[in-house]
Amino acid sequence: MKLRPKFDNQLPILEQIDKLFSSKIQDRKMLLKDKLQNIEKIRKIDIALAYYIKKRAKITKGGFNFIPEKMWKWQPIYKIDSRLLPKIKQYTL
Repeated sequence: MKLRPKFDNQLPILEQIDKLFSSKIQDRKMLLKDKLQNIEKIRKIDIALAYYIKKRAKITKGGFNFIPEKMWKWQPIYKIDSRLLPKIKQYTL
């Protein structure tokens, strides 16, 4: 399986990253109901999501080529520094 970690002992880390990513996506959906009052909270969550994608690619066998589709589809809501985004993302309006 290509979505496996480079080393077997990293599997719990990979599973935890996926769990945290899904949790943050749910939190962000709740905050999007009132976008204008939650700009900073949404931006913080987007930075955390970018970090999870980078971390997962780092330990996944095959890197960014083999991260889950939900991570490929993710886009930040508000502009954040490009250095914080994973290589596969660019901010567009």
